[in-house]
Amino acid sequence: MFLTVGDRIRQIRQQFNLKQGVFKQFGITQHYLSMIETNKRQAPQETLKDIYEALLILTDGEVESLYTFEMFCIPVETQVKQWLEEQLDSDDFHEKYELFISIAEKYHLAEQQVDTNEKMARYYFKISDYQAMSHYYRRAIGCAMKHKLNPAHLHMKFGKSLLTIGHYDEAVLNLCLATNSAQALTERSLISYDAQIFLALTYHRMKEYKLGLEVINHLLTKEHGLVEGRYIGVIILKEMCTRGIEGSEVSRKYLLKLLDSDQLKQYPEYVHVVYHTLGWNYIEAKKYNEALEAMQIALPLRKKELDKALTMLLIGHINAEIGQYEIAQKYYHQIKDRIFLSNSLRTKRLWIDEQLDLYCRLNQMEEIKELFAELRNLVCEGQFPESMLYELKATIYKRFEGQLLLRQEEYRFLNDFFAL
Repeated sequence: MFLTVGDRIRQIRQQFNLKQGVFKQFGITQHYLSMIETNKRQAPQETLKDIYEALLILTDGEVESLYTFEMFCIPVETQVKQWLEEQLDSDDFHEKYELFISIAEKYHLAEQQVDTNEKMARYYFKISDYQAMSHYYRRAIGCAMKHKLNPAHLHMKFGKSLLTIGHYDEAVLNLCLATNSAQALTERSLISYDAQIFLALTYHRMKEYKLGLEVINHLLTKEHGLVEGRYIGVIILKEMCTRGIEGSEVSRKYLLKLLDSDQLKQYPEYVHVVYHTLGWNYIEAKKYNEALEAMQIALPLRKKELDKALTMLLIGHINAEIGQYEIAQKYYHQIKDRIFLSNSLRTKRLWIDEQLDLYCRLNQMEEIKELFAELRNLVCEGQFPESMLYELKATIYKRFEGQLLLRQEEYRFLNDFFAL
């Protein structure tokens, strides 16, 4: 598939019926040319230029229609790298994994082996096959370490993916490894700062708020590294972790101060995150008018569809809390497909909890049955962990326990459903 310079010289000679001896008149001996053609000698650039100019004369310039001088000189390793890059951008690259790896190994291209495994990991993450995703991330990391390549960016991406799908313990491990590996690159590596930011977020999701604050406060001692909006993200995380420890009234000051800060004026693209988080803060304080106002400011500023859906979910929650059930249901229905297409297990669970809460408020048992049946299908497809169904079952049991208005046959369906 890939030609060395020697292969190209031999190909051109055969096509134009040229003997090796004719190059002697250009100062290139038959023996030396033979060594180049059989890849036993690597000719310097000056010699390759002499050979190419000889070929131009001997073929009356026709060789130029086959190869420019740059193409004539291109090393085989460079060809392989370029070819692999092109192939990895194709839609069916995952079907040719073994071929790509074998070629990268044959030509001792360690970075391409790592890139191929990483690309496979990202592909399987996209299609929600998280077991395969983890397999290829581990292969990429192992390959990087085998060839003494720094695996910081791989641990970072793997950790973020694990955070998204709710595998928090393994996410913590990989984000810590990303931090340590990045510091070996340079003390001020941005990967190190990013890994610590996502580590703090992971601790928040685990409700380990004190651990999250420890990471955040450490980052704030190195504020010079929190460039390109990272400082804003750290302060938002500080509010979230503080809220978990001291409550929303205490933590809100960080967001209000951030809204008037020079950092936010410098990076206005993060305004929507601040208002969204502020709205969540007000929700937890049960200040629903203020929460709705903040969310309505955030919503039109949210560019990503999943971000927009999450804000709409919380707007639906606010309406449910103030008794506007039809409006709440409208929001939940509108964003359902987008939420279920996401890889974020936490976001899916938030939607399910809110929708089930609304059905429970309205005693809509048929709708609850339909939702559980849908979730069971998603468990069978690998989109949800089976444990989530049992957690939701326990939630509904607790919700309906002791409610005399609920008919026994309606309440019993859950027990029958999970006995199947």
